[in-house]
Amino acid sequence: MRTYAERYREIYQQAVAQEDVQTVIERILTDSVHEFTQPSATHPGCLISSAVMTDSTSTLDTSAYVAELHSSNKQALLVRIERAIQNGELAAGTNAAVVTGLIQCVWHGCQCGPTSTRLARTCSRRRILLTI
Repeated sequence: MRTYAERYREIYQQAVAQEDVQTVIERILTDSVHEFTQPSATHPGCLISSAVMTDSTSTLDTSAYVAELHSSNKQALLVRIERAIQNGELAAGTNAAVVTGLIQCVWHGCQCGPTSTRLARTCSRRRILLTI
């Protein structure tokens, strides 16, 4: 589970290193959609939600790990959005927390379902990419 989940951290770290904030947001969402919609024959599987939702003493470590992962990704994005505001890429007065929250909300929506491949079965990758 950790191996698969670390892919999310890699996506965020690579994205926030981009030069412009538009590319940062595009990379987070586009790369994540590609990750979430891999064909089931090649998808490594994802038990993150299942592991966390069990909420038993045997999954407390997993729950804490996933919470830290999401928090770390959110913080990296927030810092990058704040930098974009300071550098004039985004308008002065932009609320970095609100922008970060919106992107995180879209991201979580893209990975919803008991398995990440559920998204691929209910909506084509192309359609999702056109939406974001």
